[in-house]
Amino acid sequence: MVTTRTLLNAVIGAVVGVVLSFIPFSTVLGGLVAGFLEGPDGREGAIVGALAGAIAFLPIAGLGLLLFGLLGIGLAGGVPVEGFAVVSVVIVVAGFFALAYTVGPSLLGGYLGAYLAREYPDQHHRTRATIGYETESGGAPPTEGAPTRDREYDPDSREFDADRTADERDADRERDRDRF
Repeated sequence: MVTTRTLLNAVIGAVVGVVLSFIPFSTVLGGLVAGFLEGPDGREGAIVGALAGAIAFLPIAGLGLLLFGLLGIGLAGGVPVEGFAVVSVVIVVAGFFALAYTVGPSLLGGYLGAYLAREYPDQHHRTRATIGYETESGGAPPTEGAPTRDREYDPDSREFDADRTADERDADRERDRDRF
């Protein structure tokens, strides 16, 4: 389901893609940014990447409509209808290729961005915190120590466990299990 957050990430990715449009396949970078911001789910990353590509396509579509309108006004008087029809078909086909060029690579970039968010969760949380997004858990993102993907998580290895009795640790485990 597309949420407001997804649309905002898509707009951010589209702006990145349009600003970097002088670079070939800049839409991949726009989709990558949108997918990274969206989170570690590959499907959601692909969706937000495709949305970023569709939003980045809007200026191209606007130019195509402007060209089509100017061509229609300029050719209204003395050009045969067949010539106008051929030029119209060429503009529409070029528009579909432009749509495929913006949405397809942006979708791929969104998936890759989600993959990077999954592989580097600390950077993902820090980036989201920097731009003002709340974290999923509502708490502070993990920023100290080694990246979480490099650490092995062991629920029994807490620093303060040596000072506590087995009954206290069991009660904490029960409480944690009931919370989830």
